[in-house]
Amino acid sequence: MTGRTTSQKAVKTPAKTQATGGIKMGVLPELMGYMLRQCQLLVYQDFHHAVGDEHIRPPQFSLLEIVNANPGIRPSDVSTSLGISRANLVPLLSELEGRGWMVRKGDKHDGRAQALHLTRAGVAQLARLHELVIPHEQRLAARLGPVGRDILLKLLHALVTETADKA
Repeated sequence: MTGRTTSQKAVKTPAKTQATGGIKMGVLPELMGYMLRQCQLLVYQDFHHAVGDEHIRPPQFSLLEIVNANPGIRPSDVSTSLGISRANLVPLLSELEGRGWMVRKGDKHDGRAQALHLTRAGVAQLARLHELVIPHEQRLAARLGPVGRDILLKLLHALVTETADKA
């Protein structure tokens, strides 16, 4: 695993929010959903530049992080916390197991249930990913400044919490 010089480079905005090349964007730049999607594309692009040599996607990183923070967590609880279906979680688990980073064990309290645990290699890999993800987050935060980052996180948490409460 080598350090990436490309992780140091700024990532370009994935799409335009203003007219370019004769294409007018209409109301899109005024729609929260459209702008959130453009932000997601930007974040994912920069994440891939940051961890590209590790060949891991944001959902896999999230899964490693949740299992590390909650050893023995059940897959159904992980899928709920990540907001993904069990059917979409299974291939993620299988891939991380195949890489030797995670194991499924029988739950101590319910033999029918599975409990997820990181292996030693998984813990080491997550530590390596933290080394790469922290500068990624810092690059994104630098675009907003420290106050802007805090405001954005508060607004995003409010949006998600409000949505979850009404669901």
